[in-house]
Amino acid sequence: MKKAKVELKSTYNVPNLERGLSIIELLATRTKGLTLAEITETLSITKSSAFRIVSTLIFKNYLQKNETTKKITLSRKMLTLGISSMNEQSLVEHSIDVMRALRDELKESVMLGVLLGSTGTILEQVPSSHPVKLFVEPGTQFDLHSSVGGKCILAHVAGDEADEKLRGKTLTKFTENTITSKKDFKTVLKQVKEIGYAVDNSEDIQGINCVGAPIFNEYGYPVAALWITAPYGRLPESEFDAKGKIVKKYAMQISIKLGYLTH
Repeated sequence: MKKAKVELKSTYNVPNLERGLSIIELLATRTKGLTLAEITETLSITKSSAFRIVSTLIFKNYLQKNETTKKITLSRKMLTLGISSMNEQSLVEHSIDVMRALRDELKESVMLGVLLGSTGTILEQVPSSHPVKLFVEPGTQFDLHSSVGGKCILAHVAGDEADEKLRGKTLTKFTENTITSKKDFKTVLKQVKEIGYAVDNSEDIQGINCVGAPIFNEYGYPVAALWITAPYGRLPESEFDAKGKIVKKYAMQISIKLGYLTH
C-alpha cells in the first residue's frame, strides 16, 4: 500500500505548481522580499521557470514587485486570503466576553462585524440593557461607506485594497448625513486612522448613531470591527470622543486575544 501511494504522488504532482507554492512559502519567510535571482538561487530552479511562475503570480495579484528595488513580496491578496480562512465562530468566541463587558459599561447594543468582499456582515451582537434598543440579526449586511464598521476596517488597510473594495461602487445616500463623495470618504478614513475610532453620525439610519474601533490580528491587519449603536439622544455627537476611546480600549482587548502585539 505504501508503494502505491508513492507512485500516485509521483504520477499526479504538477512540478510548476509545486515550484509556485515553494516560492510563496519562501517569500512568506522573507518579509522584505527577494529578487528573482535570489529566488532561483535559494530554490535551485531555472531562471526561465522562476520568471514564468513569478510573472503569473504577479498577474494574478498574489505577488507584487517593487520596480525600484526589484524585490518581490507577497501581496495584500495573499494576506486577505489568510484572513478570510479565519473561522468566524472562533472570532466570535474571542470577542463575546469583551462585547458583554462593553455593553455592561456603556449600556448600549454592541456589534461585531467583518468585511466580506465589498460589503460588511454582522457576525454577532449583544443587546442593550435599555428598554429601547436596536436589534440586528447576525448575518445582516452593511454598506462600507455609511457604516462605522466599514470605516473602521477600510481606514487601516492599504490604500490600494480600500480602492479595490470601493471600485465601481456608488456611495448611496441614505440620510442627509451620508457621505457620497469618494474624496470626502477617503479624508474621513485618514481621520479614523489617526484617532483610532470611527463614527456613524446618522449616516446609515436617520436617528441612529454608532461609534466603533478596528480589531487587528497578529499581523496588524484589521480583521473586524467592534461598535456600539444607539438612538442619537443616548449617543449624541458630543459624546463621540469619550465613547470612541472606550470602544477602542475594548477592541484592543480582542486584538490582543488574536495575537496582536502593541508597540
